[in-house]
Amino acid sequence: MHGKWPVEFQFRPAQGDRRHLLVVFSSVGSKYGFGNALESVKCNILRIRDHFDDGASYYVARNMDFSVTDSIQALIEEHMRRLRVTRDEVTLLGASKGGSAALYYGLKYDYKNIVASTPQYFLGSYSKGHGQLGDAVLGEGQPDENVAVMDAVMKDLLDEDTDHKRNIYVVSSPGDYQYEQEIKHYLPALREYENFNFLFVESPTVRRHDEVVRQALPSILSIVYSLTEGVAPRWGDVRIGNYSADPEEAAEHLAELRQRDTALATLNRAVFTDGVLELKGHAFLPGESPDGPAEETKRLVLEKDGETWVYPLETTKEIRLYRDYFDEYFCEYEMGGFSSQGGLTFTELPQGTYDVSVCITSEKEGIERRTRLISQNAVDRRQVCGDSELLFRGGKGGLKLVKRSIIGFDSAGVAFSAGKLEERDRRIHAEGVFFVPGRNADRDAHAFYYLVLQGKTGCHSFPLVVRKNPDAVRPHKQPGDLGNYDSGYFTTGAGGVDVSDLPAGRYSVLVSMSAGGALFTKKAGKITLKKTR
Repeated sequence: MHGKWPVEFQFRPAQGDRRHLLVVFSSVGSKYGFGNALESVKCNILRIRDHFDDGASYYVARNMDFSVTDSIQALIEEHMRRLRVTRDEVTLLGASKGGSAALYYGLKYDYKNIVASTPQYFLGSYSKGHGQLGDAVLGEGQPDENVAVMDAVMKDLLDEDTDHKRNIYVVSSPGDYQYEQEIKHYLPALREYENFNFLFVESPTVRRHDEVVRQALPSILSIVYSLTEGVAPRWGDVRIGNYSADPEEAAEHLAELRQRDTALATLNRAVFTDGVLELKGHAFLPGESPDGPAEETKRLVLEKDGETWVYPLETTKEIRLYRDYFDEYFCEYEMGGFSSQGGLTFTELPQGTYDVSVCITSEKEGIERRTRLISQNAVDRRQVCGDSELLFRGGKGGLKLVKRSIIGFDSAGVAFSAGKLEERDRRIHAEGVFFVPGRNADRDAHAFYYLVLQGKTGCHSFPLVVRKNPDAVRPHKQPGDLGNYDSGYFTTGAGGVDVSDLPAGRYSVLVSMSAGGALFTKKAGKITLKKTR
């Protein structure tokens, strides 16, 4: 609590003998500015959240109440006193909304070092109609008179400031529409400061407001490193980036790239939902035809022993692939995404292990290429499928789909105890202990559990829930075992498993545990399902 307002913040102390204080303000939609990008900065870091009475304030006014600035300044001063730093040993940093805040506090409260990426100049006009920001800052109805007051805030501060001995760094880009809308209005006044530096980011991969700070991050960090070590760089007006593409050379390169026997397919998301595998990712043919972008169709291909199973994929629009897959020259790849089409249940697949690939076709160009589907992050998704378990696994080396029997090994080396098994109103309730000694079961993702019913009509399987239950699990640990198995407990949950669709009859009840590459199965008992009326 500082003055009228409570101020939410994070503080990370300096590493080693460093007294400087870096104050960070956040952009719209960001809780604390710059995320993990400042981990390598060694000084004290104070991140301030723009959250007052459940709304934003631009760090300036909440519902036109400007007292939030006093509370924020009181927080900064409290840290300055505790750390024994002067105003010259403080750097203010922010991007977008946070950039405006860095300039605002630097000018209003007389701080020497200011680093502002893509700051807004007309705070009122930008807030008006900008989602929840408008009502939070300007008040209910966002009246025009309040817009005018907020629009004048930065101009008035610049007009009133007489101390031009500041180190100010502003970052912008011609690829950001806010350069013309906001930044240009700052420049005449800011150029009056003794050490004003303007970094103009030129890159074909900067096409949106939020991409400026990403592209300029190395330069921003180099400035922050210097300022927080007590050195103020003097860059003046500089242009970042040396990209200058000859249109003919670019077209020639992209056409040549298009003709190479290459294709890209990378997975971003894989989820089993109600027995259906949902996939999302990127897949496209690199380069571009001399005739311009060509439509591509995409298919998921599963292959085992030379035989293939093919499933259609939907082509989706992506907005930043030009940045993620930049290769010498700019290429949009606007339709370079894919998602699964329909329900991928794989019920028709025989059991076995399948290599997963994506086939991409450009009918207009007469091109068809197939490439492995990979993932930059490890993937491990599992799901029951009748008498089988489906596993979708892999990573950078490729992905595989495995379909194997839901009944695994009945090993004497596992700990198992069925504490409960009963059927009521065509719902089965079961729970118990199941873990592998030596393999930690300390979280709910350590394994997948399945309830299996075997009868004359076949084999039926249902997912179970992992639950932490140390009181039930720990008696099953062997003396001297240091492992943690507290989540080695399965349950059908309070509602039980619905088996109303199964034929009447006598069933053996099994429980399977899928962990790592292994599948273990234990007998839990028998039940009889009576005929429904």
